[in-house]
Amino acid sequence: MVKSKTVLIIVGIIVLLMGILGLLDLDYATEPSWHAVLKIIVGLVAVVFGYMDKT
Repeated sequence: MVKSKTVLIIVGIIVLLMGILGLLDLDYATEPSWHAVLKIIVGLVAVVFGYMDKT
């Protein structure tokens, strides 16, 4: 079975990367800055909680 800790860390990293890419000025994708910052915060929280999970 896949542990919830591993899944939470992986999802957190993906969301964090999506937020970082959302802040970059790329021509092929746009996103409001507040949404990208929110993704970064949520991604960091997910990684921290996944790291601190004892299961």
